Amino acid sequence: MKSKVLKIRNLPSDMQVLNEIKVKPIGSLLFLVAVAGIFIISGSSIAIVGVVLLAVSAYALLVMPDRLLMQFTSDYLVLYNRKNRDECMLIWWDEIVAWQYQKHNNEDTLWLELTDGHVESIECFNRGRVVSYFKVYARGKERQQNPRRRRAPAENRERNERKARS
Repeated sequence: MKSKVLKIRNLPSDMQVLNEIKVKPIGSLLFLVAVAGIFIISGSSIAIVGVVLLAVSAYALLVMPDRLLMQFTSDYLVLYNRKNRDECMLIWWDEIVAWQYQKHNNEDTLWLELTDGHVESIECFNRGRVVSYFKVYARGKERQQNPRRRRAPAENRERNERKARS
């Protein structure tokens, strides 16, 4: 198996990165700064909202740390979100058996199963970019979530009648 955990300094130097995902959503924050600027320029009572929006987005842009989560190449994927910040996980596309993007209320998770049975999961914040690369380079390996079983209307009616009788 070629996929492994390595030190970041040992990554191939000739790595051709197609795209990368970071924690901080810079595009969205810059959009908020622009909206805040429009609110402030408008001069109406909404200018106060603009000042607050500008303060929050400027704080997020300038003070909060940014961190690299993953990088995509045509041959492999590099996951950086590990306990030891000096390490990363290099995963070859052909060694992915199954993958799934799991959406949760507080955070999303990318779940990967490798050929040796090892399961890797990583927090994700940008579903569109992640899924688009996986649909190209790990095509046909997406694991579908089990849909919840919905009750038929007759079943619901019978259950409600039983509750009413008891």
